[in-house]
Amino acid sequence: MGRRSYKTGPLVQGKVFKVLKKDLLSLLGQQRYDEITKKARENVKGIFRLLISVAYDKSDILCWRAIEATGIVAGEIAQSSPDVVRNLAQRLLWMMRDESGNNPWSAPEMLGEIVRNSPDAFADIAPVIASFHDELMLRRGVLRAIFRIGEVRPDLIDISGEFIMPYLRDEDPVVRAYSLLIAGAYNLGETLAFISALKDDGGAVTLYSGGDFFSTSVGRIAGKIYEGLSGKEC
Repeated sequence: MGRRSYKTGPLVQGKVFKVLKKDLLSLLGQQRYDEITKKARENVKGIFRLLISVAYDKSDILCWRAIEATGIVAGEIAQSSPDVVRNLAQRLLWMMRDESGNNPWSAPEMLGEIVRNSPDAFADIAPVIASFHDELMLRRGVLRAIFRIGEVRPDLIDISGEFIMPYLRDEDPVVRAYSLLIAGAYNLGETLAFISALKDDGGAVTLYSGGDFFSTSVGRIAGKIYEGLSGKEC
């Protein structure tokens, strides 16, 4: 009897995808980024696709962990296969452009994490991300990316007080919060007077850091940044 040939149809492929995604969600829930990196070495494109598919609901902690994991995994993969990560970055940039017709979801945040984890390999992408700052739908994500990159390599993007000033006055408290964090990361001492004026800003924000959400106010962030910049000026 001849050997039977099996074909994997769309339904079976869909089940496999669901199983893989279930595994990924479990690993993200436990913040086991090392395990996700191991899986990426076996199926890097598949893991990146799954991470992108998870990173769409900003109210879900797993969305932010997927963003964080993307940078960590990309940093590891870029050491041996930079072209794979470069292709991912180009895809995310394409998603941010109007002509793509795609919802950009968390593309700017993911790009920020990629550059943060491989700043030398993807230094050229940093100013490209920043160039989208005037796109309202992308603004929060772009400012967060600028901040995250600035924490490790502030030299990659030319950020001045003039650039950040309008966003310190923005009606969106999250934008004001990220603008303050950028002022601190890029040592923008020329914005001290404006930062001081925000110390009584009661705008409530919920941000992501270190694997979890934290709630604070724009005023509290302003106080910390003002203290830090004042100390640097002394």
